[in-house]
Amino acid sequence: MADIFVSYSRQDRPRVAPLVSALENRGWSVWWDPEISPGEEFDSLISRELEHARSLIVVWTPLSVDSRWVRGEARDAADRGVLVPVRFDNARMPIDFRALHATDLDGWNGDPRHPAFVALCKALEAKLGVGEHRPAAAPKGERIGICVLPFANMSNVADTEYFSDGIAGEILSLLAKLPQLKVASRTSSFNYKGRQVSIPEVARELGVGVVLEGSVRRVGDRVRITAQLIEAESDSYLWSETYDREMKDVFAIQDDIAHSIVKALQVTLTPGERRAMQFVATTDPVAYDFYLRGRRYMYSMARRDYEHAIRMFEHAIRIDGMYALAYAGMADAYSHLFRYSEATAENVAQANRASEQALVLDPQSAEAHASRGLALMIREGYDEATREFETAITLNPNLFEAYCYYGIACSSQGDYERAVQLYTRAMEINPADFQVPMFLALAYASLGRQQDEMRVRLGALATLDNHISLNPHDTRALYFCAINLQRVGEKKKAAELAERALRQDQDEPLVLYNIACFYVIQGDHERALDLLERAVAMGFGDRAWVETDSDLDPLHGHPRFQALLARIAAAPAPLEGGARG
Repeated sequence: MADIFVSYSRQDRPRVAPLVSALENRGWSVWWDPEISPGEEFDSLISRELEHARSLIVVWTPLSVDSRWVRGEARDAADRGVLVPVRFDNARMPIDFRALHATDLDGWNGDPRHPAFVALCKALEAKLGVGEHRPAAAPKGERIGICVLPFANMSNVADTEYFSDGIAGEILSLLAKLPQLKVASRTSSFNYKGRQVSIPEVARELGVGVVLEGSVRRVGDRVRITAQLIEAESDSYLWSETYDREMKDVFAIQDDIAHSIVKALQVTLTPGERRAMQFVATTDPVAYDFYLRGRRYMYSMARRDYEHAIRMFEHAIRIDGMYALAYAGMADAYSHLFRYSEATAENVAQANRASEQALVLDPQSAEAHASRGLALMIREGYDEATREFETAITLNPNLFEAYCYYGIACSSQGDYERAVQLYTRAMEINPADFQVPMFLALAYASLGRQQDEMRVRLGALATLDNHISLNPHDTRALYFCAINLQRVGEKKKAAELAERALRQDQDEPLVLYNIACFYVIQGDHERALDLLERAVAMGFGDRAWVETDSDLDPLHGHPRFQALLARIAAAPAPLEGGARG
């Protein structure tokens, strides 16, 4: 049986022949076009060759993308983890293959030294186990930049998207624990979900040298995960592996992928770093599944999704009562629910209990300390919250949420200088996030640093425009973009986006609050107050933020604003022994 099976459209044979010849000259056996007649014997031969091929090259062209035979053979290879796609004429690949890296052979003239052909050979070496390519070690003291792209969901079931996203997110979290690596944040990486962008382009935009991509197929209690580590400069594979296991082995798979990446990048781990990467938050795959569902609901910042997230975390905890990250996730959901949608003492109490339990179960978890800090912050226990955020940052210097929450706590106390430092660090970790630049701009405004404020707002507009083009129904991005546009003078477009955001989610307190900020900037104070009163009536309760938000400064002398502050329930008393900032 051949090393390589080539799947292509017969009409593309003239351009495939030189490729086959070049591959055979490298010493590989290639099966591509036997001279036999179609029929049962031919079908049987194809099936045998497909089944035993150690790698399958699919040649995507404008002709082959419409071939059900080519697509079927590619699907079979993807399922087995042996697929190596190439592309001519910038062909638009079938939708279920677009998340997989394809080597572009446009411009290749048969030269075996051509960068595109070299990259293809590296990909084949990774699949066939021939040779080994390693990147040059980073200079001493310099961190290796890596991006983990969202894994493609090959299950053909939209409802399982959370699982493929979650697998990539968990691997990202493992790698982020290592100080030798500069890991692009989840938001930065997942901004490429569904986009056809080359690996070198992704790496260039995120400032990394290597990229991890992969796919997940889940059927019943089995899961197939394929992962590929690609060096951006050469667009070649450093490592590749396919895992076909039972669901209960998913944790071992994630661990193995992370350690294989570390090995491929020639990173030396200390004993403590090894232990950090070996820690498994739960050993129950069903609890893990509910946890991933819960995390997915956390990104919209809408009341209904926080409530869904809480239910998912509760399911996870009922299955595994020792699951610290599920408690931390639940604490975050209750904290955000209090701040943005439902300012009740019960939500504060629930956040407090869940965050305490997370730390009891795992006192070395950076995520648990960050969640505890947020729970303390919403009850204005700022001194204790500060200690928790500092601990989280010590445990994981790359934890975006620790810097973001800590910055919000400082802004809420009026410590804008420290807030600027924290927001700036958060943006370094996660340059694709569009919310933190807004917080940073507000901090600069409060410090009277108008030039810095405008610099940040103008820089954020590019990120927001890109995000909205990919996610036109993201209300949060719409109103942040409206506020920025209003600040920089593009008033007509700003007003259109603000009203569009309001139409999409007019019953969300957080949306009402931010559109109110927009109207303050616009100068329509009565309209702004109407929206603020609705937001508070519907549950918005972050009094400290309202009092220190520089967007609302023009309202501070207005009787309606003073009455509004009086209506917001006083924050619950701090914990015993804690001091209010």
